[in-house]
Amino acid sequence: MRIDPELPPRLCLFGDGRQLLDCFELVRQAGVRGPGSAFDGMELAAAPADGDATPAGQARELGIGWTEDVSALLESESSGLVVLVTEGVGLPCALPEGWRILAPEDARLLFTVASRAAEVQACRPDMARARRLLANLFDNMDDEIALLAPDGTLLDANANLSRRLERPREELVGLPAQEAFPDFPDLDAPGEAGAPSVHAALAEGRKASRDGSRVDRRGRLRYFRTAFYPVPGPSGRPDHVAVLRRDITHDVFLERRLQKSERLAAIGELSMFISHEIRNPLFAIAGFANALLRAKDLGEASREKASIILSESRRLDEILKDITNFARPTVSRPGEVDLADVARRTTALMRHALESQGITVTLDLSPNAPVARGDPETLTQCLVNCLKNAMEAMPDGGHIMVSTGLRDGRALLSVTDDGPGIPPDILPQVFNPFFTTRDKRAGLGLAMTKKILEDLGGSVELESVPGNGTTVVLSLPPYLELSPEEV
Repeated sequence: MRIDPELPPRLCLFGDGRQLLDCFELVRQAGVRGPGSAFDGMELAAAPADGDATPAGQARELGIGWTEDVSALLESESSGLVVLVTEGVGLPCALPEGWRILAPEDARLLFTVASRAAEVQACRPDMARARRLLANLFDNMDDEIALLAPDGTLLDANANLSRRLERPREELVGLPAQEAFPDFPDLDAPGEAGAPSVHAALAEGRKASRDGSRVDRRGRLRYFRTAFYPVPGPSGRPDHVAVLRRDITHDVFLERRLQKSERLAAIGELSMFISHEIRNPLFAIAGFANALLRAKDLGEASREKASIILSESRRLDEILKDITNFARPTVSRPGEVDLADVARRTTALMRHALESQGITVTLDLSPNAPVARGDPETLTQCLVNCLKNAMEAMPDGGHIMVSTGLRDGRALLSVTDDGPGIPPDILPQVFNPFFTTRDKRAGLGLAMTKKILEDLGGSVELESVPGNGTTVVLSLPPYLELSPEEV
């Protein structure tokens, strides 16, 4: 790096030996050798004004030409710059044409600036590496990150946010935060339990966070946590805001699953007790109602009431069976299961009930679907539950597709209907035990299906968009046939 492109190609140092040594140290600090030298491309030379040859050795180490006679330096055909390093010492000879003189105070400034320039140049590779490292960390994080100006517009964004918005990073600059983040919270609204607003927390130099949720394009409910971090300016006061938006759906799922496990343990014990205590008098009620219906002298009005009692007793008995089955640990024998065969047998079993309701069924069985690890009987029960839910969602008829497939190394069995879909406010509750929008059963179908799948090492996903139907995906691990040595 040259200090000035107009500097002459030769730089000659002239002064007493002691000042030349001091000057050589400044030259060393300025990086006279190697890449990034402040004097790169210039020829350096030195001559003593007092005949002191002590600096000669150091000059040779630095690659500086050394001569005892300054006149010899000035005889060069090329022009140059004579740097006087000692106060009160001038040239003993005339200055040739094309040469210039730099006074001692200007010489000190020159070498000081050159030294600082060398320091900056030496730091540039480290700064470039640090910048690349930060950029890689910034862009490879799963979170969406943005830097906001005081007015709430984007100044920068990471690659993840750019991908979600499907716009290059350059186009995001100046975009309002509300447009970049669809569920961007109100920064002036107070938080939960009387917590200060985001703006108030940032003004005090503290971070703030807000949780939110939205339904994605596939109809799945996702939970997000948006964190706000104050970025201090030169004055030390926050003048920018770093926003980090994280998908916490999995964390929420694990937390709710733990809470649900604790509730189910208590529900299980209570359900078994209640079912036992209710079933005995229920049998007596149903028995007496049945006996009344057999009586020949029973009036028509009384017979209708007895019939209602018997019908409701049977419905209550079905609810008790659901509760008992849900509370009882599932007994399954995991093995090799052909999901296509489960789909064929179950739809054939329910075809009459489906067709009588005006519902058509289509099978889409992928030849690439692997054999799953599970229990055929319990999986059949799960598929029956899904088909019944689809039937109840389409009382006036419709279409159901049962399909198999492979995704992310998991075997899939899916049920898709073209019913009205599930509203977003209900979507998080569909797997809760005893939750139902109908009054016919106990609302344990999907909860039971989820319990069975999780016991088999699988999972259940529900995708629904209001007006576009619902898809329930049963995901199971594939069956791996291992040799005895691999087990």
